Amino acid sequence: MAPTTGDAAWLRRQALLLLVIGLLLLALFETLPLDVALQRLFYDPVSGGFPGRHDWLLSDVLHTGARQLLVVLGLAALGLALLGTRGWLTWLPPRNAWLAAAGMIVILLGVAVLKALTNRHCPWDVVDFGGYAPYVGLLELPPASIAPGACFPAGHASGGFVWMVWGVALRPHSRRLACAMVLLGLLLGALLGGAQMLRGAHFLSHTLWTAWFAWAVSVALAALFGAGLRTLH
Repeated sequence: MAPTTGDAAWLRRQALLLLVIGLLLLALFETLPLDVALQRLFYDPVSGGFPGRHDWLLSDVLHTGARQLLVVLGLAALGLALLGTRGWLTWLPPRNAWLAAAGMIVILLGVAVLKALTNRHCPWDVVDFGGYAPYVGLLELPPASIAPGACFPAGHASGGFVWMVWGVALRPHSRRLACAMVLLGLLLGALLGGAQMLRGAHFLSHTLWTAWFAWAVSVALAALFGAGLRTLH
């Protein structure tokens, strides 16, 4: 189904926004040493490690506990979306339900695949922070002699950012609720990504690119499924 004129205009605006943000991220993190400089704030050179790595709040609550909770909530949301694909939810059109269901799967699966392909290391594995690997930018090739990393994009933060897809799927039902879901996804992803930065598990760019990827997938799938994007009431 082809998008309406209004829907197509929204998709074009989002594509332009993604392009601008993507170029900005490349300009900032590929030309300036922001990742390493920011990560030094959480590193203790005396002990040679990140004090927050095994912190109870960061590790047990915001990492392990949050991941388990998000899995349960994610499965519930996926089940709800699948009900919508059958036309059983008056507030969620079938095409938008397919968008929500596919988005939750594609975002998380895509991040997992990219982690295996990009070969980027966590801060605690980088030489600057007592590790064995050099810091490698997104556009650089990592040394073949170094054991591969699997830290980009940010898998943990993606469990929060994945909820942004509902911010697209719910647009016909309520623009306010849709905006709230985008904000919720951004806040959850930022919280989880920030906790991982404190632990030394991810650089800031890892989290920001994960947010970009989640929104890009959401917009692309909205176009693919011809989802409704205008508020119906």
